[in-house]
Amino acid sequence: MRQPSESSVNATLWDSTTFYRTRNLKNNPLKRPRSCQNKECQKVDRISNLPDPIIQHILSFLPADDAIKTCILSKRWDSIWTLVPNLIFRRECSCSQEAENFAVFVDKALMHYCSPKVKKFLVEFEFTECFKAQVDSWVDFAVRLKVEELCLEFHREIADDPDYYYLPNFLYSNIPAEKLSLRFCALSPNKLKQVSWMSLKVLSISYSWLSNEMIKNIFLGCSLLEYLKLNQCCGFDQINTNFSSSLKDLVVDGSWGPEDKFGDFVITIKGPNLLSLTLAGYMHRANYMLLDVSSLVEASIGYRMKSCSHGCRSNWYSAHRSVLHDLLEKLQHVEKLTIGTWCLQVLSISEVKGLSSPTSACKYLTLNKKINKWDLPGIASLLQSSPNLQKLTINLMPSNNFEFLLKNAKVLEKMIIHAQRDDVNRTWMSVEAQELMELLELTQAFLSYPRASPNAKVMLESCFK
Repeated sequence: MRQPSESSVNATLWDSTTFYRTRNLKNNPLKRPRSCQNKECQKVDRISNLPDPIIQHILSFLPADDAIKTCILSKRWDSIWTLVPNLIFRRECSCSQEAENFAVFVDKALMHYCSPKVKKFLVEFEFTECFKAQVDSWVDFAVRLKVEELCLEFHREIADDPDYYYLPNFLYSNIPAEKLSLRFCALSPNKLKQVSWMSLKVLSISYSWLSNEMIKNIFLGCSLLEYLKLNQCCGFDQINTNFSSSLKDLVVDGSWGPEDKFGDFVITIKGPNLLSLTLAGYMHRANYMLLDVSSLVEASIGYRMKSCSHGCRSNWYSAHRSVLHDLLEKLQHVEKLTIGTWCLQVLSISEVKGLSSPTSACKYLTLNKKINKWDLPGIASLLQSSPNLQKLTINLMPSNNFEFLLKNAKVLEKMIIHAQRDDVNRTWMSVEAQELMELLELTQAFLSYPRASPNAKVMLESCFK
């Protein structure tokens, strides 16, 4: 099963998938000609002259199908891919036939893999129940090779598709992985009672159903767990980290409650040992409550609430204003605080109504996402309630609406304003002459603004390409 592959074997491996269409490597346009009269073609091939371990390290950053392509370059490259430390199998399948071809490709690639150990093993494609046995064999392969990072990140075209990947029984045993990422995977409540992931330090679970008892059993079975992320999971209403003395970093990225409990469903978080807490994503019919987070040093409140569609916007605001106020009170002691757009909007409405933000001891405040002038009252409220603020970071494109920030921050030492990426065009903003001139004018304007703090420094950072 682990004998080095020959070129002919690799050619057959490619033919079993939709990635490559030819069985004759001589007709393959990617194959390098043996001789070339062009002097440019006769230059030294520095990459091929590198030691095998370095080439394998470079190939480990590529998806498996791209790494395998390199075996056509020469006989020396024929088996280099079989020893790469990372195996990344990722495929977007538009039909069942493509998914079947992808599964065959993974089977054959693993058949010719020769390394005695794999650092990272990632599989990402549209899973259906018919692939259960094959995926089980892939996971078993990774575990036997003492995988350090295991990622089973499936996706589905239809959100309500019932085809979750049920973890095999052997995966609940003591696996060697230090990092485990699961997406659209189903965990067994009974098996979690005996779960033993004694090496696991980082765990991420996305789009899964988890009960309070299941989360408790995960904590009890992971004595070294330091980081836990729950992304769009449901079924639980409390996270009690008293069962995990090692957990330091908790991320809850979206959740939802029952349909009959709009706004009344509360997720309680109790984490006396937590050092970092992040609340992000969309909350559907659910709120947060913090009971004991006395050890927190860093917190991020970037979650967003769905608006009520039942004609109760005033009650909706009052309820969520109360929840946010309670959260900020519980986080008064943190040194580093990050606030997202939705929370700024709620704080702005509160400020207009004459309701100030709770006093905060934070020294480092970060404002995330795009904001507009309607968020300014909320920002002013935060600054006024943060007398110890030393550093303010604003993650958005510079605007001429920030003069009030410098006027209100009395002990501010540094303001860093970042230029953000253009998500619409998916490229960094172009460096046109007019834009550079506007940036220069904006910089001069910032330098001219009066400042409440005599030690305040303004740093304008841009990341243009």
